[in-house]
Amino acid sequence: MIPSAGRMVFSLLLLASPLVHAAQSDNTTLGIEIIRAHFQGAGLVPYLMANFTPTALLTATYTGGGIVTPGQLLPKSRTQTAPNLTITPVNMTPLLNEKYTLVMVDAWAPGHTDPRGQICHWVVNGVIVQDNSVSTHAGVEVEQYRGPTPPSGSGPHRYVILLYAQQFQTVSPPHGFHILNNNPGFCHLADYVKASNLGPLIAGTYFTVEEGVATFTPSPTSPVVTSTLLASGSSGPSASTTGSVAQHNGAFSSSNNYLTILLAPFLWLLAL
Repeated sequence: MIPSAGRMVFSLLLLASPLVHAAQSDNTTLGIEIIRAHFQGAGLVPYLMANFTPTALLTATYTGGGIVTPGQLLPKSRTQTAPNLTITPVNMTPLLNEKYTLVMVDAWAPGHTDPRGQICHWVVNGVIVQDNSVSTHAGVEVEQYRGPTPPSGSGPHRYVILLYAQQFQTVSPPHGFHILNNNPGFCHLADYVKASNLGPLIAGTYFTVEEGVATFTPSPTSPVVTSTLLASGSSGPSASTTGSVAQHNGAFSSSNNYLTILLAPFLWLLAL
């Protein structure tokens, strides 16, 4: 390749870079709108938290399966070891030199409550993010990971994974909070967040596990339609049809195709 051609390709790639980042940011923003709609449609807002305004996407992957989609029904056997977690912020800013608190709670089946609160299945203070992966290795386990074990007939339990920023480098569990291996470890999530002086919520996701056939009728939930979010930019739940995950994946695919078309001439010049 002659030097002038090389400079031209380099310049074109520099021009394309903001478009690539913009497309990635748009995908992440759409993903956040989708997960917000799922939390509202599933009744997690306001039952578990007054509002849900994440600034990043949290992705969970259990061994032996793909990425967990919001609200996905998983077999209990697949969830007995801790998932791998990744996080994608909207602005693509690396999450460096920050400490976070990771929490996973059983928010029960829709319509069911317990005066003792939720069951804490995983609480780790001081987790970090490395290359967009959530690492708990250097964190302090307040409650080690305990896989879902919903009682038979108790309906589809919602297991919620949340990542909070820490305002301080260390976090002391609230007075009286159950430490490690209490079975079951009940807690009120909102009280824990407040008493621990945790910072803002960064991201979250959830899945469901059900054993047997429900012996009661869970409260109805609202399915999410990604096309509605694409059209209106609404963050609220939709009350019709299913297929949000497939449509969401289609949005990512369309964006990736667009980027491929955009970059193809540059790659062709590089090959000369």
